[in-house]
Amino acid sequence: QVEAQLQVVQKLEEKERGLQSALGAVEKELSLRSQALELHKRKAVEAAQLAEDLRAQGEHVQARLRELQVCPGVPRCIPDNSGVSQVYPN
Repeated sequence: QVEAQLQVVQKLEEKERGLQSALGAVEKELSLRSQALELHKRKAVEAAQLAEDLRAQGEHVQARLRELQVCPGVPRCIPDNSGVSQVYPN
């Protein structure tokens, strides 16, 4: 009877070691996935910021284009860096 109980204990200990090993693997995978999630979050924030920057830049370019279209005589209409066009007589 004692021998049978020892065998049961040994099998339970082996099972526990297997479960501990599996738990360690799952914890490691969780850690890696958490790191990947944080990386993707950072990249998403960076992409959103880039999209906003490009949108603002596009609006600025469109505004400059509209401004230049108001002055069809390109040699007479020289925009400066302040965003205000100066018209010079011919």
